[in-house]
Amino acid sequence: PAKSEASWYRNAGEYIATRSTRMGLPTEANTQLLTDWKRFDVTLGKRISLLTWSQDSLSSAWTFGVEGGMLASLARFTRDGRLLFATNTFDGFFGAYIAWADDGWIALLRTAHLSAHLVDSSPQILTPISYSQFWNEAVLAKTFPNPEELSNWDLHLQGSLGINHSASPSTQPPRASAGASFGHALSGPDSLAILASADLLRAGVTGQKPSYFYFLGLGSLNRPNSTHRPFRFGVAHLAGTDWRNQHFSSRQKWTTFQIATEF
Repeated sequence: PAKSEASWYRNAGEYIATRSTRMGLPTEANTQLLTDWKRFDVTLGKRISLLTWSQDSLSSAWTFGVEGGMLASLARFTRDGRLLFATNTFDGFFGAYIAWADDGWIALLRTAHLSAHLVDSSPQILTPISYSQFWNEAVLAKTFPNPEELSNWDLHLQGSLGINHSASPSTQPPRASAGASFGHALSGPDSLAILASADLLRAGVTGQKPSYFYFLGLGSLNRPNSTHRPFRFGVAHLAGTDWRNQHFSSRQKWTTFQIATEF
């Protein structure tokens, strides 16, 4: 079927790619800024559908695609009376996936690689570690109500389970995540919505504890009938293990402003 004139999504493959990406996780293939005006964590990334087949609607199809992104953490500080923004860490990742969606369900198989680096301009003198992962995982998600229905509210549940088949530091399976997102449109299905989400990530690396991410703010409902590019902005809170993998042995409690959008 042709794209709906009322939809932002090009086809079902683009909807599946966007719906299956967790905006709450900095290590996902998304684009976002997290900041408390002293630390600036930036992610630039996207999950891209290359081939879509057996499409019955904007939320029912098979699709194959690739993904990639880079994650940088910058710190604001003063040196010799000058205001500087030093890049503290840099992570890069890429991968490929195949997915199926129907009746509000999404099932996705993914393979990916991530490496983490300490950048020379860090205001702190630290010793870099060797951090690299290759992993395979299965992702399962369900959206309520059915994505084809016009609705003022949206609930999306998603989890993943996988294994690092190569990791430094050593692997400690499983690799797993769980997340939930809720939204309620303020004035009709395609209007600005109140959004809330919670995510948990276990990297499956020896010595790396889970990371937690919470969000409350405003944005768009991520549904096929939306005419708006998916976005959100509001207050976020990160807890548990520092998601910047060069600092994975450290704990953090960080409340920030978040703005995120889909390219």
